[in-house]
Amino acid sequence: MKDLKIILSTILVMFFIVLSNSYAQEKNDLSANNMFTIEVKSINEESEFFKANIKYPFLKIKENYNDKNTIKVINKINEDIEKYVLNFKEEIEKQSKKYENEYTNDLSKDKNQQYVKYQYEAYSEYDVTYNKNNIISIPLTTYNFTGGAHGITYLKSFNYNLLTGDKILLSDMFKKDVDYKKVINDYINSEINKNKELYFTGKEGFNGISDNQDFYIEDDGIVIYFQVYDIAPYYVGIPKFKIDNNQFKKYLNI
Repeated sequence: MKDLKIILSTILVMFFIVLSNSYAQEKNDLSANNMFTIEVKSINEESEFFKANIKYPFLKIKENYNDKNTIKVINKINEDIEKYVLNFKEEIEKQSKKYENEYTNDLSKDKNQQYVKYQYEAYSEYDVTYNKNNIISIPLTTYNFTGGAHGITYLKSFNYNLLTGDKILLSDMFKKDVDYKKVINDYINSEINKNKELYFTGKEGFNGISDNQDFYIEDDGIVIYFQVYDIAPYYVGIPKFKIDNNQFKKYLNI
């Protein structure tokens, strides 16, 4: 009888362990990050005066998920990204048509001056740098060439709370009692001081982050970035400064 009780007790313990693990897995599977896959959407066009090679992400809801709120949030994120990318492409294409008309009707007929014929270019690519804990972060890079010495690269990040659909602000990444601007400004200034020759000085240089400062999220930190020419010459590219999770752990809300 005693042996039977021990056996039954062991079976019950094992049952609850399996049940607990199953529940934990089910809870994890219900994370909004697991309700979609990420596909690539592409646009490739080329004509005499315009070339586009566009890539951007599309969050595709899995067939077995039907949570209305999540579907609404995902659709809104897709809409935001697609609208941004298509507006970029259409703007460069619009400029190319204006240039085509100018070149065809005027510049090419100028016998006193040989003008170079440009092909305007529009490119985009992206990374998914963070996709867990009901948060997604997608930095998307665009590049356009409209004549001149070189093109221009621009970085736009899409950071979202997948449960609410709200865009994540930089302040959201820090604890409420933290002066996050001071923490970041002090760090960026210390990094700039290591290579002062790479950055502008005075009013043209770094004078603190803005209220809507650009950033994206990675597994091990937050990347603060600035656009070309914001705080440094063109050859520096897009300046980036990483707020490492381990180094700034006491300030962060992640």
